Amino acid sequence: MKTTVIGYPRIGSHRELKFAEQKYFKQTVSADELAQTASVLRQENRGTVSGAGIDQLPSNDFSYYDTTLDTAFLLNIVPKRYKDLNLSSLDEYFAEARGYQGDKGDVTALSMKKWFNTNYHYIVPEFDDDTDIKLVGTKVFDEFKEAKNAGITTRPVLVGPYTLLKLSAYKGSKRPADFAATLVKAMMPYSVNWLT
Repeated sequence: MKTTVIGYPRIGSHRELKFAEQKYFKQTVSADELAQTASVLRQENRGTVSGAGIDQLPSNDFSYYDTTLDTAFLLNIVPKRYKDLNLSSLDEYFAEARGYQGDKGDVTALSMKKWFNTNYHYIVPEFDDDTDIKLVGTKVFDEFKEAKNAGITTRPVLVGPYTLLKLSAYKGSKRPADFAATLVKAMMPYSVNWLT
């Protein structure tokens, strides 16, 4: 029998991720420094999970904020008000997660809801009638390759199309069924042998 887990807590044993993000928001560390902290935490997590005897290690379970938001962001499900800010990709992501007030505009964060009946809250992706679903990010690929370069072949995890559609908000006239085929097509690279 093989063992696996869906993911591992990402904040760090001493809340390193939280403190690194706070420094990034205050502009006392760079995006590269934040990414380095994240990489170290992923490496430590892989070591912990592997050391516990787990056979199939996950990747893409790490997130700066929320894995549901990560999946939406990966697939270009970003409301226009955030794109119009013309921020870096990382700052656009954080604008969705926590809002943005600065030189480029003023937007509130996306809403949050409980993940089913748990105390975990996720960021609610928003679809509007003009949402252009397509693969635009590389996070899932990058984290798989990062682990592979460390000698570990992982099993990437992400929120599936049904769950993503079910947990999202719809701001136009279109409903989940209108996006289903396009969303599944955009996620197809994950179901074929692209992780080589």
